[in-house]
Amino acid sequence: MRPTLVVLPSYNERENIVSLIDALLTLDPAIDVCVVDDSSPDGTSEMLKAEDAKRTDWKGRFKLVTRSKKDGRGGAVREGFRQGFESSKQYAYFVEMDCDFSHRPEAVREGIGQLDSGMDISLGSRYPSGTIEGWPVQRHVLSFFANTLARTLIAWNIADYTNGFRFYTRPAVQVMLKYEQKHKGYIYLSESLSQLLRAGMKVGVFPIYFKNRERGKSNTSLAEVRNAFFGIFQIGWEHRFGGKNEQKSLPH
Repeated sequence: MRPTLVVLPSYNERENIVSLIDALLTLDPAIDVCVVDDSSPDGTSEMLKAEDAKRTDWKGRFKLVTRSKKDGRGGAVREGFRQGFESSKQYAYFVEMDCDFSHRPEAVREGIGQLDSGMDISLGSRYPSGTIEGWPVQRHVLSFFANTLARTLIAWNIADYTNGFRFYTRPAVQVMLKYEQKHKGYIYLSESLSQLLRAGMKVGVFPIYFKNRERGKSNTSLAEVRNAFFGIFQIGWEHRFGGKNEQKSLPH
């Protein structure tokens, strides 16, 4: 496996995070992990600092970034990618995934395999042929509505815009980082994918088994859902008619 950085955006994940880091680092010696924690009230950052100090198997393969406040999943992923992109390790691949084991660590190999085969981005997708376990009916309805709206406004051939289990080549991350982030939270998944599609990136998809979290609470608020509903229309408009002037200078 080529050098790979897995970025874990974290908020109140002390019940899950150490076990997930261990699982990821065990997968392959080429995998490093970066946790971007938004000063979790449950002490996630403090616990990870203490764990890192005593774990020789994490040495040189784990990085903790603590942001001053809760500022959204999208920004946390971008910060982890930015630091990884600027690292002397010259990571070839970047991964984002949730901290709660809803995304199986062993599925990382399949996503990396798609990048190895020539894709710029690989999406771990729950639709149309993945499996979802543990969701209530209202969560299924909300997900179906959100993805149908995103498909209609952006690109119909992508079935799952709202799942954050994604794999990127270094050039794809370079494209992501050259755009300003306009939307916070999970809606940034749609924003960034729109930007990558407009840049002509090749997208691969593979079905995943998605299990609702067993420990801890979901970090998605009603305000975030409301903002995402309005934000997707702006993203769709920019995808089809604009968005060419918001690029920053390209990181190197």
